Amino acid sequence: MENSLLTTARSYFNDQVFEHIATQEGASSDQVRQGLDAVIPSLFLGLQGKSSTEQSGIFDVLKQHFSQVDFSNISSLWSNASIEGGESEKSNHLLGSIFGGGLDQVISSISGFLHTNSGMVSKLFKSALPAVVGALTSNGTNWDQNRISSLLDQNKSDFLAALPSGLNLGALGSSLLADPDIVTGRPVHPVEPSEPVIDPVKDVVVDDPIIPIPPRASHVEPERPVATIRDEEPKRGAGLWWLLIPILLLLLWFLFGKGCSREDSTTTTDTMTTSVVPVDTMQDTTIDTAPVRESIMVTLPDNSTLNAYKGGIEDQLVTFLNSDYKALSDEELKNRWFDFDNLNFETGTATITPESQTQLNNLVAILKVFPDVKVKIGGYTDKTGNEDLNKKLSTDRANAVKAELDKLGVGDRVAETEGYGSSLAKFDASAPESDRIKDRRVSISVRK
Repeated sequence: MENSLLTTARSYFNDQVFEHIATQEGASSDQVRQGLDAVIPSLFLGLQGKSSTEQSGIFDVLKQHFSQVDFSNISSLWSNASIEGGESEKSNHLLGSIFGGGLDQVISSISGFLHTNSGMVSKLFKSALPAVVGALTSNGTNWDQNRISSLLDQNKSDFLAALPSGLNLGALGSSLLADPDIVTGRPVHPVEPSEPVIDPVKDVVVDDPIIPIPPRASHVEPERPVATIRDEEPKRGAGLWWLLIPILLLLLWFLFGKGCSREDSTTTTDTMTTSVVPVDTMQDTTIDTAPVRESIMVTLPDNSTLNAYKGGIEDQLVTFLNSDYKALSDEELKNRWFDFDNLNFETGTATITPESQTQLNNLVAILKVFPDVKVKIGGYTDKTGNEDLNKKLSTDRANAVKAELDKLGVGDRVAETEGYGSSLAKFDASAPESDRIKDRRVSISVRK
């Protein structure tokens, strides 16, 4: 049975809409239909691949954008003036938040697959977005995030199966290959063998193997060929084929998923730092490029010591507090920030990782021996991704640090928290990762 979310999203389009878009793009109605068959499941998969925090932020923005839309008459959103005017810019931001830096790659892959121009595919994405939102929110009447997230997870396999056969899944991210029940790009027909089959690995007769047979040339789907199917449950003694499936999936991941990922990932956490490890603002990638750092013992006024890094936040902050910092004006203090260099978050969230506790404990110890000091906590991101989501994530992370200090008994020493998003980023979104990591951080500033 056809997936209800896919059916609902497609139901917003009729022959008149197909003709309207086709006329604008100088294409045929069939090309528009084929494009939507690729674009609609791609949007669902893009949303499904986000973390719960990212989904929440994205749907907060989508709700603001579509809350006043009459989903029973969304054809007005597909007018040429709407798509080419102000709505186009908003749609670009929304699509960018869903696909991140991979949007251009997704559009390029689909346009190459369809043998059409990227402008038409981009317009199809903008046209399909309100339809996908309408399907997930029951025509804008139910924006419950837990329900939406559950729907996306439950229907992931159906979204994958709806992609046209031959479309490179790597263009949508390696996570799409994570479902072991999905084998892409080939129909499979289980048949009974006419004679016993010997498993060359186990040297035993296989009673009931499943053998893949290509589809006969005379059988062609009228509009969209079978893209993906779900393999049946393996039977007892299924033979060599079932040993090859994990190898095949691993090979597909290596060739397509890893090769098409936005950046090579070697860790699973975001690290807030200015010099050694990047913070992922809204994407699930980090790069472990940290050089060996010199450990030192930082001595506090009460002669206790902290195990820290030379030039790290503890070293800089204690040196500053031991100086005549009170002679500085409020404006001078506001411009002096100290960056955490060993504070990590789970990817795309404001959840602090356990290994970050050492630096938080060190900060608590410093605040306790300097009882007059108050601090402001600031969060920052680079310029990649949607700015509304960046602002929210940076604010959430600053507040998460404040919450930890509350638990450790010094929360009253935090005068303020603020998320700045990418407003103070020094490097463009197109800058090398080695530059952009310097814009992703959490910092503190001393207040009198």
